[in-house]
Amino acid sequence: MKIDRAPFLTGIPLIDTQHEQYLDLVDRLFELCNRPQVEQATVDESLKKVLAYALEHFDAEEALMVSVQYQGYERHRAKHGEFRDMTDQLSAMSKEGVAPSDQLIQLTKWLVEWFYDQTLVHDRALAAFLKKRGEGTADH
Repeated sequence: MKIDRAPFLTGIPLIDTQHEQYLDLVDRLFELCNRPQVEQATVDESLKKVLAYALEHFDAEEALMVSVQYQGYERHRAKHGEFRDMTDQLSAMSKEGVAPSDQLIQLTKWLVEWFYDQTLVHDRALAAFLKKRGEGTADH
């Protein structure tokens, strides 16, 4: 399964490029979901890559928000915190005896649902703010 990218475009080149890369990593998780058996090490490594990339993206996005004095910064940053907290919980599932394939399905589902809400609500609000200020261009 390849996730349709169009709904996630914000018009902010940096963020759109990072979203593409994040979705490529999530697509890889979907591919793993289709395997009859998945090793825990494969789930852990794939998840590690998605999380590392997401945190890198959050850092870039938060720096952008601070640099333009975005009034929705704290709310947006809290949403990033929600991601960190939930992925920590979902990552710990293997220690609770959850099968790797079940963990993978729950993680992938949550990563897509969270991203959908994050992008369509919070990232689009940031994009509208930048556009209004004339800053949603290729420079940002």
